[in-house]
This record gives sequence, structure tokens and C-alpha cells, in this order.
Amino acid sequence: MAKSIKLHKEHGLNPTLSVCIICGKDTGEIALLGAAYKGKAPMHMVTSIEPCKECREKYLSKGILLVEAPENSKVPTGRVIVVTKEAFLRIFNTEVPGSSIAYIQLGVLEAIGAV
Repeated sequence: MAKSIKLHKEHGLNPTLSVCIICGKDTGEIALLGAAYKGKAPMHMVTSIEPCKECREKYLSKGILLVEAPENSKVPTGRVIVVTKEAFLRIFNTEVPGSSIAYIQLGVLEAIGAV
């Protein structure tokens, strides 16, 4: 079944160019936000927590991407950091997640001295 998009009253498909959550470079993808985005979508924005191919190879091969998001939300704040698997174990005292991407609550970056 095809997914449908509700058009924005003023901006129609309301497109934006997706950028990497780590480096901010264009990913080559176009996101059609329609009415899901209030107002006119910016020309460039992060639309996914999946980093671009270059950042995945450069950073995620060495560690885990920590994506800050408010509790009970998977909408990132835009603050991210990559830590080694060894650092993840020391910081969180828990098993490394099966994925190379993990959400963290607000305040964790400050608590570990990352910002």
C-alpha cells in the first residue's frame, strides 16, 4: 500500500533537502514534508538520525552515535556525539546496544563532560 502525504495549505509538498546529522552535508535525499511541517520547510534540515555514508564509515565503525532527545521522544535536539564502545561501557555501565546509534536524555552530554 502506498503512503500518502497531506499537502500543506500554502506550501504543497513542502520539500527540504536532507542533511547528515553529524557533518551537516547534503545526503542527496529530498524529504516531502507536506502539512507535517508547520510553515515553510527550510531549504536544508536533518530528517533522519542515520548519518551519511562518509560519517558512518568514519565514525560509526569506531563507536556509537549518541543522539540527544527529550525523554519519551525520538525527536533529536541536534546535539550528537560519537563514543567508543569502551567509553560507552564505562559511562553507562551497561551492554553496548546492538545498533550503532542510541538515544540519550537531555543533560547526559553535560554529565559526561562532552559539552
